[in-house]
Amino acid sequence: MTDVTDDPADVGSIGDRLRALRTEHGYSIRSLAERAEISSSVISEVERGKTEPSISTLKRVAGALGTSITYFFTAPSQMNGHVIRAKERITISSESDSDNGHEARTSMQAQGVHFELASPNASEVLEAIFGRYEIGASTGDELYSHEGEEWAMVLKGRFKITLADEVYFLNPGDSIWFQSTTPHKIENVANEVSEYIWIDTPKSF
Repeated sequence: MTDVTDDPADVGSIGDRLRALRTEHGYSIRSLAERAEISSSVISEVERGKTEPSISTLKRVAGALGTSITYFFTAPSQMNGHVIRAKERITISSESDSDNGHEARTSMQAQGVHFELASPNASEVLEAIFGRYEIGASTGDELYSHEGEEWAMVLKGRFKITLADEVYFLNPGDSIWFQSTTPHKIENVANEVSEYIWIDTPKSF
């Protein structure tokens, strides 16, 4: 459970939070009212800030939405660093990216490769990378290595992963794990853009 914020301005109104969560669930005001066993007008008035809901009303609504009453008085999870929306991912590269405070992987020379940080800055040892490789793109001609371990899952396309003397071909849904000290190389061998989620620990960028 998230901590209760000291500043209500950081939370948004109860009505705003109610409307947002109802919308995320795909409920109409009427359907939520039926689930919570309260009138549609009450929910409508709360969402529009026309009335302050009673604790009993909030409990009914929270239960219908699968949460607790605390939800309406806490900061949204993405503000606490738990959620990274796709549009909020930070772009990183294999080259120096000092403006964002990221160290470069100097041993990797990637062309046609786009990386975005998919884990929050608050993460101390784990780093998640969304990677998009253009047709024929790779991490470079040479294998490279570093400290740590890695896990990845292919989202789209097809990747060739070279681990020392071993070669693996990964399709969507396939995953791989290995020690980062093993010399490795990543190539897009599909006739389309290929994408993955790649987990490093400790952080590499």
